[in-house]
Amino acid sequence: MFRTIRNPISTAILLAALPVSAQAAMISEKEDSTLAFNVEAMASAMSLDENYSGTPGDKKWQEAYIKGDLVATRKINADNSIYGTLGVIALGTFGDGDGIGFTTGDERKVHLENAFAGWTHKEGLIDISVGRQQFTLGDGFLIAGDSLAPGEGLDGVSNGSLDRGGAYYLAARKSFDNTAVLKVDPEGPLRGDLFWLKSDNQIQQNAELTGLNLEYVDENLGTLGATYMQVTDLDVGAGLAAYDNRDGMNIFNLRAQGSAGVENLFLNFEYVKESGGDQVDKDASAWTAEAGWTFSNLPWTPIVNYRYASFSADKASTADDESFDPLFFGVTRGFGTWFQGEVAANYAGPFNSGNDVNRLDITLLPQENIALGIQYWKFGKKEDNDFEANELDLYAFWGINDNLSFIPLIGFYEPEGSANKAAQGNDDTNVYLQAMVMFNY
Repeated sequence: MFRTIRNPISTAILLAALPVSAQAAMISEKEDSTLAFNVEAMASAMSLDENYSGTPGDKKWQEAYIKGDLVATRKINADNSIYGTLGVIALGTFGDGDGIGFTTGDERKVHLENAFAGWTHKEGLIDISVGRQQFTLGDGFLIAGDSLAPGEGLDGVSNGSLDRGGAYYLAARKSFDNTAVLKVDPEGPLRGDLFWLKSDNQIQQNAELTGLNLEYVDENLGTLGATYMQVTDLDVGAGLAAYDNRDGMNIFNLRAQGSAGVENLFLNFEYVKESGGDQVDKDASAWTAEAGWTFSNLPWTPIVNYRYASFSADKASTADDESFDPLFFGVTRGFGTWFQGEVAANYAGPFNSGNDVNRLDITLLPQENIALGIQYWKFGKKEDNDFEANELDLYAFWGINDNLSFIPLIGFYEPEGSANKAAQGNDDTNVYLQAMVMFNY
């Protein structure tokens, strides 16, 4: 959906989290048509010394999913082609359930994940697609699919309406329930998207987004993008009613990413302004700035990256709502985009609203198929939201072959603010262990 300038930093981290194989099981291949089958699967075992589900003690659980897609293309003539994808996903959670209590360990479900069709003209000059599919905007700061997936852990407050099958951490279900996307990509630096996205996710209150995205792409310097979106429909009061104030909300997004023409340099910037609304006036904002450098002449090619992100918090002194709504953020370049801290972002909080975040990231590449990473997080206080905390995450990536990868991770989370200590029930350092296997074909 979005062309981004890849440099060694983004490429290495992306491969560490989302390896994509160029292979597929070709069922039929003719001069004017193809039919292929793709498989994506992940399994992970996790444990936490402390948990955030309201009961004390540790938790041990496992998550898994497998997704299969039939992908078809057909060339109509020299300038026009049609395509389509139909996919099913099976997913579940086992053991004690996840650390925040969204799942119980009893989840087992099968869903229709992808069901979309499209038409392309002149090799992508115009591309129109409709149906159930994933959509990602830019770096995933606001939109990276409809992936939030609770299980049976919230049945007591929702009568089962929030259960999407579990695999909460793996965020397996990424497709929006319905979409209409027009992409225009002529020769030259300008391109754009016109999109409509409809969620069927009750915890997201079945939000509907309509937007226009414009980008200026320079293959040497980077990408500059601007997007305007509006929440055009919302089931007010649905789910946990946590997002009632996004009803009718306007969102303006400005972003830039690339190398600025400097080899080994990586820069990223993003700004979001949220305003308006039908339930209450929204007056929220967020921004992030990031810089990284690849030491390409040193052994193991060290990559050092620093990022600062700030998300506004609600002010008790005003009638407006200043709390930033993170919408459908998700993973694009690996750990930390945009789930910030493996313990913080997934279980303990904060969750990309009402806080300031510093991140230092160091990646080492001892071999072509091995990456070693360390991320240090410092979460700061914002307004009345005392989300102060520290987190240190250590991980490794081993690309066993073109299709199979293994990622172990250990995280250390230390709550400092009153909100974090209350959520954990103490101020002890929480140790998080995870081992993940991924398969793509």
